[in-house]
Amino acid sequence: MNVADFHCDLLSYLADDPAHTAHDPASRASIPLLKAGGVVLQTLAIYTKTEPGSAKKGVKQAEVFFELSQKYPVFGKEIKTIVSIENASGICEENEPLKIGLERLDSWFKKAGRIAYISLTWNDENRFGGGNASAIGLKEDGREILRWMDGKKIAIDLSHTSDRLAEDILEAIENLDIIPVASHSNFRKISNHPRNLPDHLAKEIGARGGVIGLNFVRTFLGHDVDGFIRQTEHADKLGLLDHFCFGADFFADSVLPPERQYLLPMFNPGFDSAACYREVIELLGKHLSRDIVEKIAYKNLIEFLK
Repeated sequence: MNVADFHCDLLSYLADDPAHTAHDPASRASIPLLKAGGVVLQTLAIYTKTEPGSAKKGVKQAEVFFELSQKYPVFGKEIKTIVSIENASGICEENEPLKIGLERLDSWFKKAGRIAYISLTWNDENRFGGGNASAIGLKEDGREILRWMDGKKIAIDLSHTSDRLAEDILEAIENLDIIPVASHSNFRKISNHPRNLPDHLAKEIGARGGVIGLNFVRTFLGHDVDGFIRQTEHADKLGLLDHFCFGADFFADSVLPPERQYLLPMFNPGFDSAACYREVIELLGKHLSRDIVEKIAYKNLIEFLK
């Protein structure tokens, strides 16, 4: 069964160190691991924290993406890739004129041909709004990004927003041609974490034609593999199985800074790299029809991207 995934952090791993390659298992989403998992489409995030130099890091990751298929021909042939932006601080510094950030974003958009989605924030507050560790809503610079996105077929990602920011975004895009998604978030009712979606936001994403990517990180999924089942059953309860896909969020947790080491292990044993999709599919297949599993693994995301 083919797999399409809505979020991983391979670009930041490759950009962090020139010695890193797309064959390194440490990335948890290397070429061999993606092939072993049956991945035929992978969304690659340009990810940065909100900190000085964030736009420089964003530019570096964008350059890695644009050179990816030339350096690794498997990308673009066996494994299709599409770029996304996790945190608009990678587009524009906090003290930089927004015009420069929008010009940078426009050049990426034209060069890539398309951008799957943009998240305005990561965990913390920035010039665009409040991340999931805050209670801040949408700011004027965030509204300006949304106006730029209007009609460009770029989704707005709610995976790292505060609830207030998500609600403000949903109100702001009511008259814009933008669909909301949650690229790598689970359900808060099942795993109580601010990175996960409350039911009312999850249902609103579905009602507006968006998708929700099942996150494999155990903090968000649950500390045992039955979390895959519990999260999927809740998607069914909310009537969202046609809007549910994979957004595994694989990244190189081996390079976590000391202050975040307490989170290890980030993934449940045996479900800690892109090679595990076949095991997840087998697990889901014990509870769901093959047609539903195929939708979650591949069809829902492909239909959305079309």
